[in-house]
Amino acid sequence: MAASNARTVVLGLGNPVLSDDAVGLKVAERLRELLAERPLPGVSVLCSMRGGLELLDLLSGYARAVIVDALTVPKPNPGRVHKLDLTTFAGMARLVGSHDISLSQAFQLAERFGIPMPGEVIILGIEAGEVHEFSEELTPPVARVVEPLARQIHSLLSGVQGAVEGCDQNEVRG
Repeated sequence: MAASNARTVVLGLGNPVLSDDAVGLKVAERLRELLAERPLPGVSVLCSMRGGLELLDLLSGYARAVIVDALTVPKPNPGRVHKLDLTTFAGMARLVGSHDISLSQAFQLAERFGIPMPGEVIILGIEAGEVHEFSEELTPPVARVVEPLARQIHSLLSGVQGAVEGCDQNEVRG
């Protein structure tokens, strides 16, 4: 169980060398910095390159989870943020693996085996422009969303009403 005393986990997902695929990691890193400046009790921030069934170990024991990852769609609007849930996250490779079970199925399996999982899960998918090119840099439109999204997540965790509600390119872009 990963949770210790934290009640909420923010999990940034991505591959740090595949350009925009690293956006979840970058948002989590920036959120860690914000939490160092303005701590929030009971909040833990994790980063991972894992996906599917392997995420259960990272999420078990928390009451609430915010998962941030790159979203690949056929005609992307890079930097646009989508607020999703366990039933609506197609296009997120680590949450819907072709050789693994989906996160939703993993949660069902955990419930069946009595593994405590978050009762509330918010998934923030950021449309990626480039996820196949080897680069440690985000594309400019995706890089611009890191700061405002990290601040919105901090506000959400602080209990600010309306934080991260109705995310779209106009509300989240920097």
